[in-house]
Amino acid sequence: MTYEEKKAWLWRYRSAKRFERLRLDELATLEAEAMHTTQRYSAMPGGGGDGQTLPRAVERIEEARQAYKAQCEESARIREEITFALQQLDDETEFNILYRRYLCGDKWERIADRLHLTVSWVFRLHKKAVQHLDTAA
Repeated sequence: MTYEEKKAWLWRYRSAKRFERLRLDELATLEAEAMHTTQRYSAMPGGGGDGQTLPRAVERIEEARQAYKAQCEESARIREEITFALQQLDDETEFNILYRRYLCGDKWERIADRLHLTVSWVFRLHKKAVQHLDTAA
């Protein structure tokens, strides 16, 4: 794999977590909408619907819940895969840089601060760590 392909491989976890948050937001929205489903009483004749609004809302919520659970499992699987590959690195500093960047989502400045390094040095070590990374592991 090239350097860019390895970086893309590492970014998969952050992408999976974004989808996980989107699924959770969707679930929360559907649950909030279902809370406002009530019986309408009116003196006016007219179409009151088919009476299936609440059951349909429950079905949509359950589908969203299952999609969220599946996305959580996918995120966990990707995290394990990346963690296993990172553990193959011999240098602890390289491991920490990649772990904090791709699994924790830390910014370069925070990584540098935590490791007591300059940001430019973190960039150099990051590039070296990605090159040492064996994604087939």
